[in-house]
Amino acid sequence: MPHDLAYKQLLTLINARSQQWLRNRIELWPLLSAPGDPHLADLAEITVAAHICSGLRGSPAPLQTFIRSRFTPEFTRDFLDSQPGRGSGSGAAFLRLLPQAELARVHLPEASLIERLALSGPSDAGLLAEAEAALRSPIPDERLAEEDIDHYAHLLMLCYRFGAERARFANARTYGDAFANCLRFAAWAERKGRLTPLAQMCYCLCLIDPDHDVAPLLADLIASQRPDGSFPARIGFGTADQDQTAMRPTLAALVALHMAVHRRWHHPRPSLPMAA
Repeated sequence: MPHDLAYKQLLTLINARSQQWLRNRIELWPLLSAPGDPHLADLAEITVAAHICSGLRGSPAPLQTFIRSRFTPEFTRDFLDSQPGRGSGSGAAFLRLLPQAELARVHLPEASLIERLALSGPSDAGLLAEAEAALRSPIPDERLAEEDIDHYAHLLMLCYRFGAERARFANARTYGDAFANCLRFAAWAERKGRLTPLAQMCYCLCLIDPDHDVAPLLADLIASQRPDGSFPARIGFGTADQDQTAMRPTLAALVALHMAVHRRWHHPRPSLPMAA
C-alpha cells in the first residue's frame, strides 16, 4: 500500500536518526576484531542489515559506509575461524555475502538448515523444499518464543535472497501459509511487547507481499524510538539513552523502516567489500 509523501519523510527521518546512533556505536569499536571479540556477532548483524538496506535503496546505505572502515584483509579470516554463525541467524546469513573463494573454506558438517541455505542459496531444490516445509509448519502458541521467530525470519529472508528475488516455492500454498505465520508472529510480538520480532515480521510480510500495509505495526516501532535514535528491546516509550544491548532491535527496526519506505529491491547485487 503506497504511503503519502509526509509519512515517507517521517520514516526517512526516523531511519536517519537510528543510523546516526549506529554510527556512534560503530566508531567506538577497534579496527580489527579478533576471534572471540564480543563485537563479531554485532558486525555480522550490521553487515546483513547494510546489505538489505543498500539493496532496497538501490545505492550504498549510510550504514554500509560506516562499517567499511572496520574491515581489513584479516577480518574475513578471523570471522570464519571463530564461526560466529553457529546458532546465529544473522551470522549464518552473513556467510551468504562472502565471496565464493571464502565460502569454500567454510566446513559445517553439522550445519543447521539456515547455515546450509546461506551457503548453498535458494537454487538448491532439495534445500528449498526443506525450507518450505519449515516455513509452512505452524508453531503452537504455547511454545512460541522470540528465538523461534528470529529463526523463521532469517529462513524466510534467505529464501528471498534478502528481497533480491521472489522465492521459488514448489507449492503455491507456501506463500499463504508463511504469510499467515508472519501475521500470527506479529500479533504475538505486540502482545508480548517485543520490538525485534515485530520489526522482523514487518519486513517479512513485505517480502511476501510488497503491497501489504504494515503501517499499524510500524506505529509501535515509531513510538518506541528513543531520543538518542536507538530502539529498545521492548515496545514502549522511553527517554533514557541506551547501550550496546539496543543494537539488535535498532538494526531490526532500521531494516523494517527501509522496507516500508522502498517496498521493493532496487539493486540486483549490493556489494560490501570484505577487505580494505
